[in-house]
Amino acid sequence: MISRRDVLCVTGASLIGAVAPSAAVADVEPRPVAAEGSFRLVKNWTFGAQRKDSTIHNLKELRAQFRFRYIYDQGRLDTLPTYWTVHRDYPEGDPRSLHVFSNDALTLKARVPPGGGMRRGGIESGMLRALLQVTPGMYVEMRAKLPRGLGVWPAFWLNPGVEYPDGHFSELPWPPEIDIFEFFVWQGRDRPRYLEAHIQTNGHAENYGNPHDLFSLLGPHGYDPGVDFSEDFHVFALDWVENKPIWVVDGRAIKQTVYEWHAPAAHVLVTNQIGMSLPNANLTGMKDEGDGWDYTVDYLRVWQRS
Repeated sequence: MISRRDVLCVTGASLIGAVAPSAAVADVEPRPVAAEGSFRLVKNWTFGAQRKDSTIHNLKELRAQFRFRYIYDQGRLDTLPTYWTVHRDYPEGDPRSLHVFSNDALTLKARVPPGGGMRRGGIESGMLRALLQVTPGMYVEMRAKLPRGLGVWPAFWLNPGVEYPDGHFSELPWPPEIDIFEFFVWQGRDRPRYLEAHIQTNGHAENYGNPHDLFSLLGPHGYDPGVDFSEDFHVFALDWVENKPIWVVDGRAIKQTVYEWHAPAAHVLVTNQIGMSLPNANLTGMKDEGDGWDYTVDYLRVWQRS
């Protein structure tokens, strides 16, 4: 059974719902939402063209710390076979841009381009792959509002591998992988309500410590706190306790799993995935949702627990 220390010392235990707008200001170092303990801020990506506490104001600054393709194929891979979207990057100010700054946020857009459609390769969208190396002992947190509409598949996850400043890459094994969240909006659903939180073993559980949950609030369809995650901003986090990661939503610990990471350091991915090439995926009635496909990020931050 999970100990009181394992949960309460890292997260607090109360659900705080849709968290109020980011309270950090330029002269106050942000802390994880509702977490207790001592932290050292490693990276603060707070997005917005005009806000007082912003650290990333425009696409030029974003490109200095993120990539817009997967780490594979020398950083050029722009899609995965499980979904329809291809990830694209346009110059700042281009009306086709998929990484759009408002005064107080960054939006990863998705659209059907000319000649596209509701099919694999027929939709383009934005994504983020952070260059920061993330390792066990770190706390990764994002505040975001998610896309809506049948067929959306927003994700926030850790994948192994490092892109070095000189352009070279570490080994790129897979698994491991930690999905901080995924929302499968399919099978008649048109809103992101059921959060799923996974680890990956690719059928070799023995290589990852024979993963098993120490506790979980996830039901058969995932974690359902009774809210639509596309209607307001929510805070999603992973407290990466070594070999025992903890998933946190709006300040509430919802799951802890035994999972050993035997791989290079991880990188953070925020992916606006649209369409699904999965067995039994029923997307009948899926349509272009326009701005409904927006995946809007307030901030993304990483701490080291001291």
